[in-house]
Amino acid sequence: MTRKQFDEQLDKLKELLTDMGELNCEAIDDAVTALETQDTKLAKETKAVETAVDEKESEIERLCLKIILKQQPVASDLLFVTGAMKMITDMERIADQAVDISELVVKMSALPYADSVAEISDMGDRVRDMVRLAVESFVERDAEKAKEACRADDAVDDLFDTVKKRLTGIVHREIEQEDNGEQALDLLMIAKYLEKIGDHASNIAEWVLFMITGEHKKLN
Repeated sequence: MTRKQFDEQLDKLKELLTDMGELNCEAIDDAVTALETQDTKLAKETKAVETAVDEKESEIERLCLKIILKQQPVASDLLFVTGAMKMITDMERIADQAVDISELVVKMSALPYADSVAEISDMGDRVRDMVRLAVESFVERDAEKAKEACRADDAVDDLFDTVKKRLTGIVHREIEQEDNGEQALDLLMIAKYLEKIGDHASNIAEWVLFMITGEHKKLN
């Protein structure tokens, strides 16, 4: 395989990673929008996006293995390919958690929401931006963007703590409508899924720094 062919394969890998990242962002947007609007139809459509993410994951794995076996890359190219195989695991989990959110949206659709949807929506916007930034940092091999994505996780964690405190109070409070307590727990679970998506985005950013430095360090 010539260097030109190798570079073309690396470009294809970057394209696939970008596409997978955008699918993740779409899944997050759909899940959070469905939550805001109690749109069960949109919530159910998130599953199709997850399926597309899984297909993209398989395509990326095949390409990475092809590059390693046929080209036997060294140094930074090898770190890029092996890092890509690590990060797609995080991206696949992001799509899974978006579907988990959508399933809870369907479950909660019969009742008006108790509280905290505005903060949860804010969390959704922030983790979506984190995912996009983390994938960009990987494709561009940009350490500063990776660090920015990790720093953004602090705000997501703060929002989660706010939501957790408020919803826990609802659960413990005497409420005439019993369903509100269960619904508060469902909203808390949604917030937790978004918090975990932020963690996965941070993991991707950490793989960027591994690719650049050869050292894998936890930043959060």
